[in-house]
Order: sequence, then structure tokens, then C-alpha cells
Amino acid sequence: MKYLIFILPMAAWWLLTGCERQLPLPDNHAAPRAVVYSELIAGEVPQVLVGKSKPVAPGVNNGFILVNDAKVTLMDKGGQVLEELPYVPDTTRPMSLYQGKTKLLGGKTYTVRVEVPGLRPITVQPPPTIPLPFKLDLLDTVRTLLNGRPVLRFHFTVYPLPGVRQYLVMEALKQSVTLDTSFTWQGVRYRKSENEALYNQVKDKPGIDMKKDSIFLNDFLRIPCYTQDENADNNQIGGLNENYNSILFTQTGKPLTTYFYINATALSSSPAEAIAPVGRVQVYVKSVSKEYYDFLLTYEKVKRNPGLNSLIQAIQLRSNTQGGLGIVGGVYQQLYSLYYDTL
Repeated sequence: MKYLIFILPMAAWWLLTGCERQLPLPDNHAAPRAVVYSELIAGEVPQVLVGKSKPVAPGVNNGFILVNDAKVTLMDKGGQVLEELPYVPDTTRPMSLYQGKTKLLGGKTYTVRVEVPGLRPITVQPPPTIPLPFKLDLLDTVRTLLNGRPVLRFHFTVYPLPGVRQYLVMEALKQSVTLDTSFTWQGVRYRKSENEALYNQVKDKPGIDMKKDSIFLNDFLRIPCYTQDENADNNQIGGLNENYNSILFTQTGKPLTTYFYINATALSSSPAEAIAPVGRVQVYVKSVSKEYYDFLLTYEKVKRNPGLNSLIQAIQLRSNTQGGLGIVGGVYQQLYSLYYDTL
């Protein structure tokens, strides 16, 4: 009998590998589409990332084509133009950045129109409403173990808004930092990294005021997070012992008290292991628009099933954009910044 147990798996392996063939991808003549991604955050100015999609083909990476000549318009709920967002050169981002000056307000509905030359314009339907401010208490933080993993545990209570369903997102990022020298010349403050030639010309002149600064970069490492709360909507996706990009809750009517865990190996940078960059830990608790929440929830599902297994039905990301791809969400967020590295 023990030989039969051994032979059956071997026979199955032989049958499967014996039928294995590499099939070439067919020619892909799909036209590129405009892509947009934006979090419209209360208290901040609008930032919209724009790109163009690429057809899937051998040797083609899955990054977006940058677009520096789009027309990006921010409008209110009634369609009145608030401003045109100019292009801002930024080589650190995976898509092209368009940034405005309007201060976004909680409780307000905004919409965006993106026009990329040669492509269908993108409109947003339904337009997102930025949630109203919510009360949040951080009761304590503890370094501990969760299923053998070193974690940092946050004990939160989120209070509901009367008559409002809240869509809550908890996540953590590690933001990189670099050291730079700033100096003042003829009444103007400069950074050495951006003005190397001028720095070399004036560094030895009398009266130059120089100091070293910690500069936080647009470079983030997402920290795996965990929950043991059966009320988390992550339980629609996987088990309580899995790691996630974000922990998601739908809240109605009563306070939510929960433990939020993040992987502690990313808190401090170790030159020997290079697991995480030197920087600061950013922990976010967000209330988001429903369309953005649905997008994040389906993204967690896609992360576990990219759709490449023919035995499993592919999952389509939820979206509120028409004419292209992407998501525009409304966000009210509260942020905790933690410093474990020596900056």
C-alpha cells in the first residue's frame, strides 16, 4: 500500500509534465488607454496621476507610459470648473503627476476629467465625495508577537458619524529619507543636491549659512499588516493569519475598537539585511468613498489571485472611471508618524 501512495503522485506528476507545452502569446493589437489614479484628500491640494496603458507582449514591462501633455480638470459636483491642474515633472513616480492649488474639503463632492491626446477622455462616475472628519482614539501601542511574527500592535477606537456608513482603511508605509545640505546665498535658500555647481562656487565664502537636513523622499515601502478581527472585510478574501496591504472595515452605528498589526521588521533599517530603507513609519487610518473602498477590496483579492490560473475565474478591479482605466477616490485621513531610525 505504501508503494501505491508513492506511485500515484509520481504518475500524476508525469502526466502533467508530459502534457506541458509553452504556448506563444498571440499578437496583441489592443489600443492603449488612458489611466488615472487619484486620492482626493481633505485638507490637501489635488494630485492626479496620469499614464497610458501598454499591450501585453513578450519583453514588455507592465509599467505605464508617461504622459506630460494631458489636460486635467478639477470640477465640483455640478460640473463647474475649479481649476486646470498643471503637469509637475517628478521622475520618482510611476505615472505623470498633475497637481493643483485648490484646498480640498471634507463633505464636498469633486470630479475630474482627464484628456490625453489621441485617446478617449476619462470622466468619473459616480464622482467621489470626500468623507467628513471622524473621531479616532489611539489607546496604546505594543511590540509583541503575532503567530510567531514580530509586530507592532495599535489599539484603535474609531467613532461613527450619525447616520453615515463609514468605509475605513488602515495601512502602513515606510518613507525613505536622505541627508542633504542646505545653504543661503544672497538671501535665497538652496539645496546642495539641486544646486551642486553654485554650492561649489560659494561654499568657502564668508557668511554662508549651511546646515544638514533630513529630506523625506517620494519613495515608500508598503509594510505588511494583519488583523485578528472577524469584523474586518478582509475575511471575505483570506484568513486572519494572512498579510494584507490594508485592513478594511465597514462601520455603521457603533464605535469600532480593534487591534491593527504591522510587521515590525520594517520599523528599523538594518544595513546588514537591507529589508527596509532608513526613514519614518507612516500609519494611516482613512475614511474613504465607497467606490475607492470597493477598488481597494478587489485589489486585495487580485493580489491573491492574479487571474493567471485558468482554473480560477479572474477578478476585475472595481473602478469609477469611464473612457479609460483607474480610480478617483475621496479620502479623509489621520496619520501617525513613527521614528525608529536615526535620521
